[in-house]
Amino acid sequence: MMIAYSSLFSTFILERLGERIGLSCLFSLVVLAVLSTSYARTFNDLRLCMIFQLIPCIAIPIMTFLFPPKYTHSRYWLWTVGVFILAKMEALADMKIYRANNYIISGHSLEHLCSAIAPVLVTVMLMHRSCRFPRYSNFKVQNGYS
Repeated sequence: MMIAYSSLFSTFILERLGERIGLSCLFSLVVLAVLSTSYARTFNDLRLCMIFQLIPCIAIPIMTFLFPPKYTHSRYWLWTVGVFILAKMEALADMKIYRANNYIISGHSLEHLCSAIAPVLVTVMLMHRSCRFPRYSNFKVQNGYS
């Protein structure tokens, strides 16, 4: 899950800030995901993993308003963050949810179901979006075609 959310966040960065920054963030975020997971396994301390997972929830809405989108349907990123925050809240209330519904489904299970909605939202965004600004190839500009 950590690697999946790292790649989603780096995809957002790639879309908003550029390919070079996005690809370098992908590499560094995947390395940080592996390191924070191994730290959590070694020391039985999930704080680093939780911080790593919550940073995109804060950064994506802020970056949505600071950097203009290149494509339409950019609001799906905010929906994805909302679903992810809901998933984290369900994980925190795991036993309360489990007791409230008479031990049918736990908050942890609901967390995974909500987390599965995030790639669906991104897929729907990719299906419906188009380029907000027309791009011209270098060939057309250099040879006088418009």
